[in-house]
Formats: sequence, C-alpha cells, structure tokens
Amino acid sequence: MVSPQSAVLDFGCGSGRYILRLQGLVGRAAGFDVSPAALDTVRSRAMSAGWDDLAVLGPEAADLDRHVQERGPFDLVLCLFGVLGHITDPDARADALARMFRALKPGSGRLLISVPNRARRFRAEQAAGARDGLVHYRRRTEDGQDVVLHYQLFDPAKLAQELAAAGFTLRKLSCESVLPESWLLHNGLARWIDSMLTPVCPVRWGYGICAEATC
Repeated sequence: MVSPQSAVLDFGCGSGRYILRLQGLVGRAAGFDVSPAALDTVRSRAMSAGWDDLAVLGPEAADLDRHVQERGPFDLVLCLFGVLGHITDPDARADALARMFRALKPGSGRLLISVPNRARRFRAEQAAGARDGLVHYRRRTEDGQDVVLHYQLFDPAKLAQELAAAGFTLRKLSCESVLPESWLLHNGLARWIDSMLTPVCPVRWGYGICAEATC
C-alpha cells in the first residue's frame, strides 16, 4: 500500500503508534492531532529515532491545510484505531472527513479508516439509551478522577454513508480485528489468533470496522 515514493498522513496520530512505523518506508510523512501533549510525544519519539523530516502538525486544523498547500496532497491518509469515533459531533466529524478528502491527491488518493463496531462495543451503554450509537461511559484517570467520555459507534451502513457524504468512493469493508484491541496490545498469542480470524470473518463480527476508500 505504501512505497518509497508515497506521501502518507496519519490523521489523529496520537503518540505515533502508526506513523512512526513508516520511517524509511515512505517518501514523505506527516502526523496530525489536536492534542498538544500527543504532538509533543510524537516529536520526541521522532527525534529519538532520527526522523528529522517527519511533519508533526496541529493542534489547529489550519496547520494541516497549510502543509497540504505548501507541500502538496497525500497518496494515503490513515485514520485508525477509532479516531473518528472520538469526534462525536456530527458536523465536526463531517468536517474532519472533508479535510481528509481535501488532503488526498484527486483521483488516486486513498483513505484507510477504522471505526468501532456498534454490534460489538459498549452493549450495556447502548441498552441504557444510546442514541444513534453515541455512548457515554466512565473511566478513572491516573490521579483517581472519574471522567465521563463519549464515543460514536458505527455500523457498516453508517460508515459508508458518512464517507459518501464527504465525497469518498467506498472500495472495501473489512474487519479491523475480531478480538478486543486491549488483548492485541499485550498478548502475542492473541495477535496470532486474530490474524487467522480477521481475514475470514464477516464485517459484522469485527471488533472494529475497516474501510478503504478513494477520492
């Protein structure tokens, strides 16, 4: 999917989980995020790895737009690990997808995006009255504070609808994983089992839904 000539953007790059793995594999790379703390982490990790020309963009969306104007559009945009699900306002989510669309090369650019599957996630919260897949849940922070978080869940039809509204042409839907992501992060056997299950499972069974789309 990538080559030494590819230009790749990680939209919602967080601490660099995906973008930093592309060092030496692509011609140009950029990570965008709205979290200043995440951007500081990416910069530090890129510096430690000797990746001086990784573009770290944000927290303002205009930083990404300016980069595209100055350096040109991307061949591939990544929006993975449920980034879109954390944008719970529909207008803001539509704006984010439109910005990804504009960041891609017209006619040949590709988007690889994954979202949380409504059929597999937060079932108790949904049963308690979630509206259109928007759930609210509690997490305890490191300093012992309880915070309420919000998450937008998707089914294949909802993801396809929002991609189409942003101008994308959907090419493929698949499972991002079958086993929960927390298992995959810390268990090599779980990752191996998941690698066997994911290619053969229906999309509706996925813990996350992955889509490939073009502009």
